[in-house]
Amino acid sequence: MIDIKRFREYLVELMVYTNEESSADVQIEGVAIGVHQGHMIKKLKDKSGIWLCANYPDAVMSGTDDQHSDRNKVVLFLMEKVSSGQHTDDEELDHYAKMQHLFLILRKYLLNNSASCGQFVTGEALEQEWEYDIFGGWNGLSVMFNLNDYD
Repeated sequence: MIDIKRFREYLVELMVYTNEESSADVQIEGVAIGVHQGHMIKKLKDKSGIWLCANYPDAVMSGTDDQHSDRNKVVLFLMEKVSSGQHTDDEELDHYAKMQHLFLILRKYLLNNSASCGQFVTGEALEQEWEYDIFGGWNGLSVMFNLNDYD
């Protein structure tokens, strides 16, 4: 399994890189990690701005105790709280375009720096999805991928 403290440091590195590459008016405010949706709702309850959220990665181990690898399932969310009905269609499109721009910077870091969180690398696919009204009213994008680490 991924060292969870190192994983959080990796997320902070990802946030810092994304903020450095983005314009000053579009920045990630912080990082939140949760076990499941209810946990994330509680963590984001009083937050505002754009947040990088992640699950605590689940893992599947292959091999023996002496020589094994773990496949860790990671889901990252780049989210901003938006009240339902707050935006017109054009404003909603602008919001998602802003989030997409930030997300593409984040994705570039994932693809170019996948081994910086211990000794693991991203799997072959990054499954990307648009998100609407999750975690109690947050919109944005998510990306799911496997990280493999070897002992």
